[in-house]
Amino acid sequence: MSFDSTSSKKFNLERASNFMRQFRDPDSRELKKLSANQFMEIWSHYDKDGNGYIEGTELDGFLREFVSSANFTDISPDVSTKDIT
Repeated sequence: MSFDSTSSKKFNLERASNFMRQFRDPDSRELKKLSANQFMEIWSHYDKDGNGYIEGTELDGFLREFVSSANFTDISPDVSTKDIT
């Protein structure tokens, strides 16, 4: 299996399994308004050890999924590359 096909399969798996993507409106590309229960569902998903904090690798996982839940095609065309670097 080539690097490109491995990389592509990994990307597709990450995209399909991205927990945060379900909380984005596909039409407006914005995060949906969350109920308190939905917020706690997200919190609990990332607070793997249940200590009430999202820290270390938990925070890393949250940030990776949050950022990847919006890909560059989701960014408004009026945002310049200097705004995101």
